[in-house]
Amino acid sequence: MVHPYNDEPAQPQTSQSGKICYYANASTAEGSMGCQNVLSSVTLLASNFSRAGYGFAGWSDKFDYATNAEAHFYGPNETMSIPDTSIYTGEGKGLSLYAVWVKSQGNLQDSSKVATVCSSLTTAPIDGTANLASVSALTDQRDDQTYAIAKLADNKCWMIENLRLADKDTSNNDIELSGTNTNNPSLPITNVYDAANPTTSNHLSPSVDPTTTAWCTTNSRACDDQSMLNTDNYTNRASTPTTNIDTDMYSYGAYYNWYSATAGHGKYSTSTNNSNVAGDVCPTGWTLPIGGQNTVNTNNNFYVLAKTLMGGTEPNQNNSSGYGYYDNTPVNTSGDTATKAIRKYPNNFLYSGGVHGSSVYYRGSHGYYWSKSACRNAYVYSLAFYSSIVYPSNLDYSDKNYGFSVRCLAQ
Repeated sequence: MVHPYNDEPAQPQTSQSGKICYYANASTAEGSMGCQNVLSSVTLLASNFSRAGYGFAGWSDKFDYATNAEAHFYGPNETMSIPDTSIYTGEGKGLSLYAVWVKSQGNLQDSSKVATVCSSLTTAPIDGTANLASVSALTDQRDDQTYAIAKLADNKCWMIENLRLADKDTSNNDIELSGTNTNNPSLPITNVYDAANPTTSNHLSPSVDPTTTAWCTTNSRACDDQSMLNTDNYTNRASTPTTNIDTDMYSYGAYYNWYSATAGHGKYSTSTNNSNVAGDVCPTGWTLPIGGQNTVNTNNNFYVLAKTLMGGTEPNQNNSSGYGYYDNTPVNTSGDTATKAIRKYPNNFLYSGGVHGSSVYYRGSHGYYWSKSACRNAYVYSLAFYSSIVYPSNLDYSDKNYGFSVRCLAQ
């Protein structure tokens, strides 16, 4: 399959001394970004760029990455050591990074198209040498958002961008969820919890509790059994990062409470340990990852991916609880820690943080991703990671009323 990765003429940019600067690399791309100050080790910035009909697959040090055999590829939040002699040579130099665009090959909800595209992709290696053969892109028909996809080291086809589905499309029309465009939604979706007289609809709801005008934060049916959604990262794109601090970024996507992430299936009463909900907010033919205790549920997609990236090394165990974690010991063939490997291209998991209360917390330093696997009434298994630890089965910050990111994989 031939992919027009970037079919616009692009031009190299002059590097700025002592800085890493980010470029959209296409005149039709939207958004703006600045530069980072170079440190001995730096976490690259997530992308604030978007481009209609194209998925964002990461960064490259070459503007002509599609034809340049010397191009290197990096995840949006990958940690880079400076100087890297292959791309950055000497004090006083700088580095230009270019958005890697992948043109949509069709409909995310078209099972035959998904199967064709995924089968054409090369499985990404764990040694950090992946090129464009591992990535493609497809478009969500609910809102015309295009997502880069990749066949990751676990040999499964994943969306490698955070889900951005909201309650409105780009024309401000309501986005209706149905069995033809969403993975088995539980319809109608409840927008405001009221056991006696619920207000319902077939689309997601903004994150406003009418009694508090804020994100609902108690471990209760009143919070857990209603749709809550935060879209600040891509509805408010005025911030242009000019330092080493990451701010609102388009590629962080939307934040969903578990009820929204599971399209109405995951409720306060969903409490059987390791049980998986029957549907979610992913496009038809895609699904939320399976979670669960590592020693009980070996189908845990986050666990299998992390273990594969670590060359098959089992995670450490929290005493005898069965909740595994990888520390900052480099154990794969590239000497990566798990947290570095999971953020590398094309895995591209992000430090997108989460929502609880009135604001986003830990954005730029922690990543939280929902699974479809319950633990007990108030808690769900999730992927969690920060600079030195990866928890493939986290429960520390997995209250159902939290707002986390969503990644989908092909069924």
